[in-house]
Amino acid sequence: MKELKKRPPGFLRPSLNPDVVMMICTAGHVDHGKTQLVKLLTGCNTDRLKAEQERGLTIELGFAPCFLGGNLCVGIVDVPGHEKFVKNMVAGVSGIEMAVLVIAADDGIMPQTVEHVQIMELLGVRRGIVALTKIDLVSPEAVRPRVEEIREFLRGSFLDGALICPVSSETFEGYEEFYGALVERVKNAARTRAPGIFRMPIERVFTRPGFGAVATGIPVAGTIEVGAQVEIVPGGQTGKIRGIQRFLRDADEGGRGQCLALNIPDLGKNPPARGQVVCLPGHLKSAQYFQVQLKAVPGLKGPLRNAEAIKFHTGTIEAAGKIFLLEDKTLDEGRTGLATVALNEPVAAAAHDRFILRRPSPAATVAGGDILAVSAAERRPRNAEALARLRAHLALFEGVDPSSGSGMDKRVESFLLWERKTGAAVAEISRGTLLPAETVKDCLGRLAEEGRAVALSDDYYVHSNSYRAYLEDIESRLRRAGREEKALSLSVGDLRKEFDCPPILWSRIEEEIERRSLARKRGDRLILPEALDHLGDADRQLMAKLLQVYEETGFHSPRPDELPDKLGASPARIAPLLKHLCSEEQLIRLAKNVILHHAHFKRAQDLVVSIIREKGSLDSGEFKDYIRSSRKYALGILDYLDARRVTVRNENERKLTADYHKRLV
Repeated sequence: MKELKKRPPGFLRPSLNPDVVMMICTAGHVDHGKTQLVKLLTGCNTDRLKAEQERGLTIELGFAPCFLGGNLCVGIVDVPGHEKFVKNMVAGVSGIEMAVLVIAADDGIMPQTVEHVQIMELLGVRRGIVALTKIDLVSPEAVRPRVEEIREFLRGSFLDGALICPVSSETFEGYEEFYGALVERVKNAARTRAPGIFRMPIERVFTRPGFGAVATGIPVAGTIEVGAQVEIVPGGQTGKIRGIQRFLRDADEGGRGQCLALNIPDLGKNPPARGQVVCLPGHLKSAQYFQVQLKAVPGLKGPLRNAEAIKFHTGTIEAAGKIFLLEDKTLDEGRTGLATVALNEPVAAAAHDRFILRRPSPAATVAGGDILAVSAAERRPRNAEALARLRAHLALFEGVDPSSGSGMDKRVESFLLWERKTGAAVAEISRGTLLPAETVKDCLGRLAEEGRAVALSDDYYVHSNSYRAYLEDIESRLRRAGREEKALSLSVGDLRKEFDCPPILWSRIEEEIERRSLARKRGDRLILPEALDHLGDADRQLMAKLLQVYEETGFHSPRPDELPDKLGASPARIAPLLKHLCSEEQLIRLAKNVILHHAHFKRAQDLVVSIIREKGSLDSGEFKDYIRSSRKYALGILDYLDARRVTVRNENERKLTADYHKRLV
């Protein structure tokens, strides 16, 4: 066949500031011409690891930029072999938006062709074209049936109906057509920018003298700038980014779907390793348990079994563990199911990340899918609990892309629903959802407008379902206290302990309780009007007698334990009535055994204020003479006024506080 004389379009001179629009991967069977095709497109031999290291801040082996003319550029991830596909390709799959499936015309569809298509499907690649390579090794008559064979093989996959381009990397035959088709599809592809906090799975780390540690990889979310502080997870090391290279060129920033090399000198003494993640500090947490939805690959040899040993791949992570199926004991080929992945060691992965599972021996891809939830617990969640959570998650996200606007709303809503039922501040939601704080605020605003979240302040929100559940439970508790326990009031402190509410949520609930007339707050107690409405005549008469006793005894009132004998009633009947009268401030409890009628306490309080205003201070020892009572009652009154900050004590002297009148009984 005649060689083409002109230089392949892939050797176009790059722009000084190329617009890197997406990542593309090559995939296919060993020795089907992937690397040679990438070399034609990029001018780079992606197998030359040593040469790249010698250039300094370089792109990882298998990654190269492809300049498509003008300011247009794509990044290409070369997939030189099956094992490297699993270990290297997964590293950037969340940023990969198009695939070039390479099939040699002389071999046709081979085992790795099948597996690579399955893996790309599982990892969420949704667009691509097919390069039918090595057409110089077969007759022109053999090309057409091979094209039909491939078209039939791809039916039902994400490449169903994809363009199949015959091409030779030796003679350049068909290359211009292939190149033109690639450029057209890149230009027409919708650019996706998954929002999120910066995360980059580490592909490779090396140390260069004078520069320190350099970490390479493809970020799965967010952007980062020179000078930013980052954290390594797992591990917790932190450092500042001194320099960034993006596709062999120095850059001030980089982000999702771009091949980056980050120079982080602070990590030079203890460099991170492949499988760890570079991210913004305080956001990503490592975990061992992941709740997932997975799909078994077609043609699976033997079903996936409950508690089977697996290797878990996501980002650059390759971790050993077990898979615990939540719906059935086995998962057959092509079937979808819910499961918990339990790993032997913690790894850094997040909800909505894609993953694949492989059997360790014989090595084979068996399933893949989406991480739906991450469990930070030290033990594997119970199956029933995990299953209920996952089904609720799927219902919430049904038909919604988690990276879309509505998907981000769902991510925030999901966090409030299951991770922080008592509500959370914007910063905490940002860390929990791996979304920027401004994005979280926008989501919360929409959720509040739709009645799915309640704003407790400008910065703190609770899910409306959780808020309603708290109100219903507390209302039930108040009614039970009044009807069954015959209580006239409840301690606010005791009630808060039962429901474990943060102060900001409890404050709103208290407002709602009073607005609905479920109870009235008096001091540290909640008065139950329903209980008062059902109070019998005998108890009403007893309560009146209690008031009369304290009114008649003045500053010589009885101790509570003396009341049963005085009134001829049991302590059990007297105690709730006494609490109620104190809560309503008809009686004033100065100490455990010292109680005064409100009128007498008011008289004593007015006397204290009058004396201090006249004399400038009040001697504690003399006050008992003013009220013609004992030291016990005099000190009880004065200590109570100190506690309310009406007065302030200096040894035996009392003086009025600056704004005492605001706190008078």
